[in-house]
Amino acid sequence: MRTSAVLATLVATFTVPAASAPAGDAGVFARQQTGKGKFCEKTVPAPPDDVVRARHDKFVDAFLVKRDIVETFTYIAPEYINNNVTSPDSAQRALDFLSRLWGNQNITVHRTLYRDNYSWLNYAGMAGSNIIDRYRWEGGCIVQHWDRGETWPA
Repeated sequence: MRTSAVLATLVATFTVPAASAPAGDAGVFARQQTGKGKFCEKTVPAPPDDVVRARHDKFVDAFLVKRDIVETFTYIAPEYINNNVTSPDSAQRALDFLSRLWGNQNITVHRTLYRDNYSWLNYAGMAGSNIIDRYRWEGGCIVQHWDRGETWPA
């Protein structure tokens, strides 16, 4: 009986009532705080186009809708190349960089496209900026990214 009372006290001490939990994206922010990421492992032969297209859709949902940077990087290969001189190459370095700021971004998705092992994402980001990201897929994983001067494909 005494053990039950002690356990009940401990549970009550460390339980946060749902009403007092932070509103909004607190769960997303908590997930951003991780050390090493789990990254995408390329497959040989590469998966069929419809499988990569489905992965593109899941990537977009994780990155722009849920803004869950940890899940986002499960679609990115460790050897990820970022063709932006102000951003780091390698999935781990990019994850470390984005983990500090991504979860609290206000994002409006305008459009997305997957075609021939490339993805394009067009969205409004920081201060309403219009962003077009282009990603190259290889072996079912994102291996390369561009975001400088990108235009929407015809």
